[in-house]
Amino acid sequence: MSTTTLPKISPISTPVPTKCPRTLSASLSTNSFGPYPPRELSTSMELVRIPQRINPLSPPPPKKRINMAWETVDQHWHNEARRIMMQQREHQRYHSAWSKPFYGQPAEKEQYRKHFRETLKQQMQDKDFQKNKFNREKTQESAMSIAYDNKCRKEDVDKYINKHMYLQQYRNQNKTFMEDHWETRKQNKFLEDRIDREKLRYNPINWSCSLK
Repeated sequence: MSTTTLPKISPISTPVPTKCPRTLSASLSTNSFGPYPPRELSTSMELVRIPQRINPLSPPPPKKRINMAWETVDQHWHNEARRIMMQQREHQRYHSAWSKPFYGQPAEKEQYRKHFRETLKQQMQDKDFQKNKFNREKTQESAMSIAYDNKCRKEDVDKYINKHMYLQQYRNQNKTFMEDHWETRKQNKFLEDRIDREKLRYNPINWSCSLK
């Protein structure tokens, strides 16, 4: 019967802080609205290289089968030390820039003032851009409103002209119809009177009582 042996785990110690190389492109590509302090004002980004997080349930090579006696104290301690190291680096990064404008070298003081000048310029440019954009949008909105008003006025004028022409045509047709009707009645009356006069001429007695 074969027995399963656990791998030998070497104690993990906190690594010695090593400086990370900084490139010129990283400092030139700094965002003015990034987290404060920026990279050029803080030296904390050069502190340590953070080790990788390890999985406590994954044994190092050569990997063996894990049984109920497997212990993960060293792995958890490694992750805890990594967490503390990251917190220290963030604390150092945030609090490392405040002393430079007061106790730093002239170049560091100038770099500090330069950062805030560039940030202020960027804010002014953004403010001008937003203001110009707002003015362009308002101008475009005003132009659209004026065009819509002119369109509505033109439609109202066209509707008024069409209505006026329709009513004028209706009036003229009604007038023509009434004049024709009056002319017809006049002609009929003239013919009736003529017939009555002819009757009286040949028959003086008005037997039909049509003449009074």
